[in-house]
Amino acid sequence: MGRNCGTEPGYIFRPMRILLWHGYLLSGSGSNIYTRAIAHRWREEGHHVVVMCQERHPEGFDWIDEEVELRPGQEFQPSIGSSACELVRPYIGEVLPVYVYDEYETLTAKRFVDVTDGELAEYNRLNVDAMKAVIGSFDPDAIITGHEVMGPHIAANACGDRSYLVKLHGSALEYAVKEDPGRFLPYAVEGLGKARAVVGGSEYILREAAAVIPGWHDRGRVVNPGVDIDLFKPADRRPGPRPVVGFVGKLIANKGAHELLVALGLLDDPVDLVVVGFGDMEDRLRTLAAALSHGDVRAAIDALRSDDPREAPTRELLQGGAGPAIVQRASRSRIRFTGRLEHEPLSRVLPTFDALVVPSILGEAFGMVAAEGAACGVVPVVPDHSGIGEVGRVLEEALARPGALSYDPQERTAGIAARLNELMALPRSDLRELGLRAARVARERWSWEHCARDLLAFASEG
Repeated sequence: MGRNCGTEPGYIFRPMRILLWHGYLLSGSGSNIYTRAIAHRWREEGHHVVVMCQERHPEGFDWIDEEVELRPGQEFQPSIGSSACELVRPYIGEVLPVYVYDEYETLTAKRFVDVTDGELAEYNRLNVDAMKAVIGSFDPDAIITGHEVMGPHIAANACGDRSYLVKLHGSALEYAVKEDPGRFLPYAVEGLGKARAVVGGSEYILREAAAVIPGWHDRGRVVNPGVDIDLFKPADRRPGPRPVVGFVGKLIANKGAHELLVALGLLDDPVDLVVVGFGDMEDRLRTLAAALSHGDVRAAIDALRSDDPREAPTRELLQGGAGPAIVQRASRSRIRFTGRLEHEPLSRVLPTFDALVVPSILGEAFGMVAAEGAACGVVPVVPDHSGIGEVGRVLEEALARPGALSYDPQERTAGIAARLNELMALPRSDLRELGLRAARVARERWSWEHCARDLLAFASEG
């Protein structure tokens, strides 16, 4: 007899064999977090999961039961029984194609747009052969692959007459398909076109992908990514003398941290700002923060680039007549950088914020950081665009506060400041209650349990 494994009425558990292809690691951020979270959840529910990825240190994940390095021509022998997770690491040669460059142990990472045709063909061939080997012996009930390229192409050529589901993540769309459509669009058209369903984390990412990659939109489904609600949760805390505003994300121009720093000069009252993250803009952001703290408008202007459309509007604001007053007012606030924080330490820092600003300039497939902040009882402030705007609108509707958490992305720094001024004008107890209500919404809407279950339902529906 099946067992009810969740809170939804009528949900009857049936153990399944699930093949999840992910070309990268299980540590880190983005799709890596997504992959490890849903694989872990499926194993906990009692499914038998095989994850195909390049993780080199599975011993760091206590829910992985077996590790197999699959060489070309080698047979795969799955373990017997359900409620297990096996990591299969296909041999792919020396080159790992990536969307955004990063360092990888034992592999040479190259951006997709820099990979040669020969390297790409070899990467695809080795992955297709490995997936065929796993399918042949594992006989999965559901096959799920990720990104717009190359996972769908690999599945399309390995699955034969079996169906598979594609989950979009956005990076492949921006940094491969859009950058070099001549090479990568045909792969994406083939992979998505043959999929049973294509899942996106928001309506936005489905629209964006469909505008570039034709032939599948009628099979598009929204499944919001999840939040680890056991890790990200409210904590008891004593309010300090000043409100604490946080930023969590890559310190790159697309994430807009520079706009938040300058927005301190438009606040009615000073705050403590905590900046969590790392990236190639970190040194200049630290320079900008020091200039603001010392009231040095010239140094603040020089920290921002005039030739970058993501930074130029903020620079122009400081160059205007109000620039000196903005910088002088910003000097009243304190700014602290923490560097990079993994999920465990981040889950202890996030609940200490009164508000979390996620000022992304580029579109986001989903506002994961905003959802994690909400789960911690922290009200997020987000631009009203893309998937991150969808998170803001869900919270505003649930809290019956239209417009309280989102701002017009054209207003940029001024919009951030306007929302923060309104929130910080509330009594601290009211702001705390607002955050706790947001936490309840996040736990109901954005848990990994819901994500894993919905994803599996779409992957295995008749």
